[in-house]
This record gives sequence, C-alpha cells and structure tokens, in this order.
Amino acid sequence: MTGKLTDERFAKLSAAYEAEQAELKQSVESLNAIVEASEAQAVNIKSFLKIVKKYTEPTELTPQLLHEFVDKIVVHEADKSSGHRIQRIDVHYNFIGEIDFSPEYCG
Repeated sequence: MTGKLTDERFAKLSAAYEAEQAELKQSVESLNAIVEASEAQAVNIKSFLKIVKKYTEPTELTPQLLHEFVDKIVVHEADKSSGHRIQRIDVHYNFIGEIDFSPEYCG
C-alpha cells in the first residue's frame, strides 16, 4: 500500500537484472570476437587483391607468381572406382584459403 517493493519482489527483480547483465556481457564479448574476425578477413582480402592487381594478365606462371598467390597445394590419392582416374587437387591461396572449383560449384 505504501508503494514499496517487498523484499521478495526486490530479490526477484535484482536476480533478473544480474542475469540480464551477465548475458549482455557475454553477448558483447561474442560480438567483439566476430568483429575482430571480420576485420582480419577484410585485411586478408585487401592483401590478396593487392597481389591480384599486380598480376592482372600474367603471360606465364613464374615461381614468384606462384609463391605470392599460393600457400599450399594438396594432391589427394587418385580414385579409379568409376573406371576413370579422378584425382582431387586442393589449392590454398594466400590470405583467402581454399576456393572450391569443383564442377558442382562452378555450375
């Protein structure tokens, strides 16, 4: 009647407030990690594009060109189960990683 909160009601509201604060802190940390990862990816893309601009129309594959663009090449074991030799090769580019050029992907 006096407009005051009971101790029980205050405890419930306080607990809910504390839980919300903890959830918001965790959310902020998670979102900061996402922002940092996005910024790092943007830097990697800019670095890759800088290399691409240097070699817009290469006439030959030189060791320098290969080293600047390619991080690693993974050659998988040949598959002959279909009667044809099929061999998967993964090219991992510097700064951006692997790009899938499989027939399903290229359409």
